[in-house]
Amino acid sequence: MKKPIPPKTKVLKITKAEALFLDDAFTMLTFPEEKISISGVRPVTPSAMGVAPPDLIERIGMAVLLTTADDGITEAELVVDEGELYLLREVANTNIKFLDEMVGYSLKRKIYMALLEDSYKQSLQFAKLMKDLEQDSTTSRNKAKIKYSPQS
Repeated sequence: MKKPIPPKTKVLKITKAEALFLDDAFTMLTFPEEKISISGVRPVTPSAMGVAPPDLIERIGMAVLLTTADDGITEAELVVDEGELYLLREVANTNIKFLDEMVGYSLKRKIYMALLEDSYKQSLQFAKLMKDLEQDSTTSRNKAKIKYSPQS
């Protein structure tokens, strides 16, 4: 039985290419006790695009293991909170292609859907309603023109 997902968290279903890309994109966030600054284990550039906390690195690592196993799954569930979604967004550059998959674009859509799902659905409904009203109005105007057009 699956554990319930805590409130304010979202589940991203990520592919093997997305999991491997995210694993490569982040370095682990460390908190050196003798310093006030926050740093990564490896230099942030050029090998990593961002810094992530160890627990997020571990969850991404599990997604890597699940999607790369010989009898693995095609998509792994990555449970993230809102702050982590914004971290993921920072490395999901839309033009990034990894293992012949446009991972930046697909991750960006998944991330924004997780962040904006409710308002996105409302916006789609509103846009559909407006389009339907516009089509109804255009159809009515066209019928009126035909009905009342002068005969030659």
